Amino acid sequence: MKRFAFSLQKILDIREFAERQAQIELGRAVAEVNRINSDLEAVAQEKLRMIHQKQQEMTLNDFVVRENYMKRLELTKERLLEELAAAQLVVDEKREIFAEALKQRKILSNLRDKQYAQYKKDALVAEDNAVDDMVTARHGRAI
Repeated sequence: MKRFAFSLQKILDIREFAERQAQIELGRAVAEVNRINSDLEAVAQEKLRMIHQKQQEMTLNDFVVRENYMKRLELTKERLLEELAAAQLVVDEKREIFAEALKQRKILSNLRDKQYAQYKKDALVAEDNAVDDMVTARHGRAI
């Protein structure tokens, strides 16, 4: 019996490639969200450090510098929160694209699996028929 050949294999290969690309893009988007979250954490830690910094023996100039730094940290936090919102939208979009690519690939994979199961079933039937023919031919000669 001839080897199993899935007639839509090239399309399946293309869909598998598209799925891998979508997965990579999703990973990049998630990495960006993680980076922004890490930056937000660093800003929060720095703000805490500044809040707990000893204010004794601070000159007026030191106090003004400290307050300006705190304002800059707050502005940085606001900018990062905006970036995070935008990055999360990208993640959601990439997740949808990946889910669709996965669905499209699974459709063809399932079709291939069903065709392969039918191929195996047909191969077993053909093998059984060949064995039956051999047994019948032997018994036919013996008589």
